[in-house]
Amino acid sequence: MKIPIDSLRATLHQLLSVNFSPEQSEKITEYLLWADMSGNKTQGIIKMTGIGPLQNIVPEHEVSVLRDTKLSQLIDAGKNPAPLSAQIATEVAISKAKEHGFAIVGVKNTFSSNGAQAFYVEKIAKENLIGIMCSRSPASAAGFGTIDPIFGTNPIGFGFPTNDAPLVFDAATSAMTFYGLVLAKARGEQIPENMAIDHDGNPTTDPTAAMSGALLSFDRSYKGSGFAMVVEMMAGPLIGGAWVDNVSQTEEWGTVIMAIDPELLVDIDEFKANASDLIAKVKSARTAEGVEAVRLPGENGRKLYEAALASGQVEIDDVIAKELGIRND
Repeated sequence: MKIPIDSLRATLHQLLSVNFSPEQSEKITEYLLWADMSGNKTQGIIKMTGIGPLQNIVPEHEVSVLRDTKLSQLIDAGKNPAPLSAQIATEVAISKAKEHGFAIVGVKNTFSSNGAQAFYVEKIAKENLIGIMCSRSPASAAGFGTIDPIFGTNPIGFGFPTNDAPLVFDAATSAMTFYGLVLAKARGEQIPENMAIDHDGNPTTDPTAAMSGALLSFDRSYKGSGFAMVVEMMAGPLIGGAWVDNVSQTEEWGTVIMAIDPELLVDIDEFKANASDLIAKVKSARTAEGVEAVRLPGENGRKLYEAALASGQVEIDDVIAKELGIRND
């Protein structure tokens, strides 16, 4: 259903206000609205449903700093939801990189996933910085040749400033996101073939069986598992958080955010011009049969976001709306 953006914003604020301050609720809401307005239905308000909805999270303590240098910071999220702690970390990375040319910020002890990496790296790119983000999550994806969940969906994101909108790439290293399973289960639907296995390692299209089994890597090969392992290394051991946590009862999401000032190597205007030229060359390539135009990463999501902003309305899934008590009166 389509509902007014302002109406959805007010509803989200109300739901979040039980455990979070107005300022914290606004940060979380900003992310959730962006995701649904961008058509990212497995990373938006669906995170307020299911077993551990965002609004029901009770943090252990406020976000705090464990280690700080001019180029880095390690943050203890205090079991706050990631859309809050990741935004705080993004702001720190931007500030340090603007002053010193580079920044790396780690966040551990987070409860819930960041959602789409694109939201955060685009914020960095809009500040004329290059953004890189790696995030790990509780084990839900098998390693190549295994049937146990070893890695999380472990997304990685990049954001680059250009003369136009930032170029943003964001992808999970798993064949689909975990909340894709949640959405399919809520809708009573099957998932596509070759996405997951059940507990015994058999291929499955049942989202419930996949949840107790494991997702496959995005390419179903050692390369996809290799990417997942690298992300796990960056967002687990590097920040002293959790990793390969399928054998424990601990659930933790870890994140590393990097911001790089292109001025370390070239003039920012030169970089943006070069980046824009690269994009133009990609867009001008001859297309394969049946392809109307070359589409850039993040391009469709940006168009959907701008269309929603112009109309003042956002499309949300009927099943999710019902669970959250959202009505279009």
